[in-house]
Amino acid sequence: MKPITFVSGAALALILMAPWLRAQSNQQATPKITVDVPFDFMVGHVMFPAGHYTVKPAGNRTFYLRAGRGREYVKFTARPISTPSNPGARLIFLEENSHYRLRELWMNSATGEGIPGLPVEELRNVRESRVEVPASCTACN
Repeated sequence: MKPITFVSGAALALILMAPWLRAQSNQQATPKITVDVPFDFMVGHVMFPAGHYTVKPAGNRTFYLRAGRGREYVKFTARPISTPSNPGARLIFLEENSHYRLRELWMNSATGEGIPGLPVEELRNVRESRVEVPASCTACN
């Protein structure tokens, strides 16, 4: 009778641990960009100070940008982009009217996301400059 009790207990333990094990494997496979931004910048209408940040996908072209320290975070949507570009993870900012604004994030040389902002036609009328900030990406293909 004892072996049956042991096998039943072990099976129950595995069944109860399955969701936890699945969650652990999903957390390890989620891409994450980490970056040190040397200047203040905006995402949408939210201003962020210079510092260490993490960007994680939240699903369906939605991302979270979170400060390494502090409570600052923002959720934003993006659209896929593909242009010939430098290899590696990076964030691209445009200086628009004396403010840096996050416009693109790249997990690698082929996977890019564009953050909505002023249309290109309007940017021609604004003094702009493009700044690439190198980043590191874990679990990126």
